Amino acid sequence: MSADSSEARSVTSDSAGAYSGRPEELPPVKPPSAGFIVQLFLIPALIVMAVVAVWALFGRLADSGTDWAQLVVELGSGNEHRRWRAAQELAQLIRNDQLQTPVGREPLARNPEVCEALVKLLNESLSQTTPTQDDILHQEFLARCMGSLFDTSQTLPALALAMQPERDVEVRKSALMAVTTIAGARFDQAMGFVGDGSDGDDNLQRKPLPEPSLADAGVLKQLRVAAQDSEPVVRHLAAYALANVSGPESIEQLKVMLLDGDRRTRANAVMGLARNGVSDAIPELQKMMAEVQQPVLADASLKSADETERLLQQRMWQAEQPILARNCLRAVRDLWFVAAADQRQALQAATVAIGSAELFAADVRNQARELQQWMEQKPK
Repeated sequence: MSADSSEARSVTSDSAGAYSGRPEELPPVKPPSAGFIVQLFLIPALIVMAVVAVWALFGRLADSGTDWAQLVVELGSGNEHRRWRAAQELAQLIRNDQLQTPVGREPLARNPEVCEALVKLLNESLSQTTPTQDDILHQEFLARCMGSLFDTSQTLPALALAMQPERDVEVRKSALMAVTTIAGARFDQAMGFVGDGSDGDDNLQRKPLPEPSLADAGVLKQLRVAAQDSEPVVRHLAAYALANVSGPESIEQLKVMLLDGDRRTRANAVMGLARNGVSDAIPELQKMMAEVQQPVLADASLKSADETERLLQQRMWQAEQPILARNCLRAVRDLWFVAAADQRQALQAATVAIGSAELFAADVRNQARELQQWMEQKPK
């Protein structure tokens, strides 16, 4: 035992050197050397400064005043790779401006040079008599961009050209969606919608606008044409656009579309009329709320379809069901103030059924239950 202790003391003595462990014998304190200070403070500071400088450099490159102009020029390039790279980058810049207002410059969507250049490119592309597939893709992109641009005196005439029946269906779809975006913003403003996530909009009694939200005669004409197109997808997008355009003629067109042979077109006509607070949509809405609770799509047109087509349609129906259910619930809220007493009872019963149907996910059932509570608080 004593040998072990002696060995332990020996090790301690060797490792400590001259220091015997007594406080009065602590080694003298020496000030840090200049090299140590440089390592501890200066070098990390330089690294941070370098990172900030690189970040600032890339920030200036991404937000410089000349980048957008160069991108607009490259959109008209004959080099396909340069053109699409510029298209994607310009679209991203416009999108970034929408997400966060830029500092020190106006948003590109309000820049008259950007608008003029994009409209010019679209018009030039639409003037081609035999567009290639690449040209059509170019037209699609440009038509979608029109919905984000501020100067509608330039964009709407171009969109009217892109909506013409002789255009490729994908180009027409892009133009219809852009028109819907423009008209929707004006519709919400005219209706006084808050749009901040509160329930203020839910307590407003909706009604059609006395005049359409868009005054461009070419666009209004092409919307009427699109509402009667042979392509179902064009018709149901037209119904969506007409709802946001509003005005007497659009409302009458939506009423006619309640009888359309395409269920998606009928659905958009219902939603469009509901958005405008038109009670004519209620009977068809009641049918939709009953149909949406069916696990299998009951469509007469499927009887003559082959097995592959029936399977495809059933899978599409399963994907569409929750979306359609949410839209129906939204329409009930929009139409509540214009519904008759018996219609309110029927709509409330259908809402309760959706809220308890295991067919739907929890978010749909919760939306239905919240709507039920909302209806119970309103005067009968």
